[in-house]
Amino acid sequence: SPSLKEFDKSDPKKAASKKVGKSSGPKEAKPKSPVVKYAVFAIIALIIVGGVIFGISRILGGGSDSGSSSTSSKPADSTTPSQQDTPASTTQTTSSNVVLSYWGLWEPDLVMKEVLDDFKKETGISVDYRQQSHKDYRTRLQTAISQGSGPDVFRYHATWVPMLKDDLAVLPTSVMSVSEYENTFYPIMVEQLQVNGQIVGIPLMYDGLGLYYNKDILQTANEQVPSTWGELRVLAEKLTVRDGTQVERGGVALGNTTNVEHFADILGLLIYQNGGDPTNPVSGEVRDAIDFYVLFGRDKPVFGDNLPSSTVAFARGEVAMMLAPSWRVHEILHINPQLNFDIAPVPKLGSSEFGWATYWAEGVSSNSQHKQESWQLLKYLSSKEVLRKLYSAQSEIRAFGEIYSRRDMAEELANAQYVSAFIEDATQAKSAPLCSFTHDAGLNDNIIDYYKDAINSAATKTLTDNDMQTLGRGVNQALSQ
Repeated sequence: SPSLKEFDKSDPKKAASKKVGKSSGPKEAKPKSPVVKYAVFAIIALIIVGGVIFGISRILGGGSDSGSSSTSSKPADSTTPSQQDTPASTTQTTSSNVVLSYWGLWEPDLVMKEVLDDFKKETGISVDYRQQSHKDYRTRLQTAISQGSGPDVFRYHATWVPMLKDDLAVLPTSVMSVSEYENTFYPIMVEQLQVNGQIVGIPLMYDGLGLYYNKDILQTANEQVPSTWGELRVLAEKLTVRDGTQVERGGVALGNTTNVEHFADILGLLIYQNGGDPTNPVSGEVRDAIDFYVLFGRDKPVFGDNLPSSTVAFARGEVAMMLAPSWRVHEILHINPQLNFDIAPVPKLGSSEFGWATYWAEGVSSNSQHKQESWQLLKYLSSKEVLRKLYSAQSEIRAFGEIYSRRDMAEELANAQYVSAFIEDATQAKSAPLCSFTHDAGLNDNIIDYYKDAINSAATKTLTDNDMQTLGRGVNQALSQ
């Protein structure tokens, strides 16, 4: 397979050819002898005494242990029962008094109301759903959990697991076994949503990167949608319109960190496709990925920093192509409902078929007094029927709902406009703490800042070993914190 280093930096055309019952009790009978009669009386007396002793011990011992469950330290595939692993059916007699606190993030109350009302009808468990602001969400969430005032259930970004590992309860195998989980969700979710081999989240959606393209611009140029990075580079140059050195219409929104909104995700994708690891940046594969990215902004840029942000520029027809998650569609349609565009899978490098995943999951607080009921709720929400209801409710307020997280529902959206490209890449998607717009003020934002410095250095000069070592130290510091 070709690597990014093989691309001819002076002539993009040379790179275009590279291609991813109640008990009845003992029956009464008249004793046939005094011995049997006295034996019966003795047994009854023992039962009465035993009942009295048991009742006293319950009063002195503090009563029921419900609500005192804690996170199991056993491996995720352990079948040994624990307080947390109490079967869901045993909670039904007390569920009518349970009210779960649920912090959502992107979905308004109106979207969640029907499915949560249905859940209460089925189980007797009430859910107090509150949509949160994304501002300082991660820090507010962890502060509330540490103070004992946090929610039972909450949404979090998949890359936050290292930061939230002490706040996340483990999914009981009585609710969903490891094998069921692996067969239900995409591989990247199994990989990311775990701590020490134990599952700590259930995703209700999926998202990643897709290649947005303006259909009118490509049709006018008599060009097809590129499927490789080499083809993308050649086409981007052809579609760029310049007035002297200034770009009037960009070919593709790539090459800088100024107005390419998802540059970090794009770079993470390039690193994985080139055989590198974004969390271990001191390598030739990472350096070549950075160098390749800045080629789109050097010498003859195909997207100028004089243009607006990549999403706004695309919506206005000021750039022909861009790479972004699916949720940007809603912003584009709000700005320009008449724009004729579609989305294709991300470009590939040779036989490397990796896509990029950036998605949110639901977790249960390690401090929750209702862990079993909380996991019962999340399994219910992740069922096929409920996901369809959510998608329908979401589609009533925007162009489409959240992409299904279940791999066994992929065919249902395989031909859906704007959505199918993301599903096509989901089975081989990779991810790392280079996901933009998580607003975490932590792992993602810190690592993105270090990579931003490296990209800006590469845009003006050749990256040195010292530049890469600085990047490496920064990333390692962020990860260790």
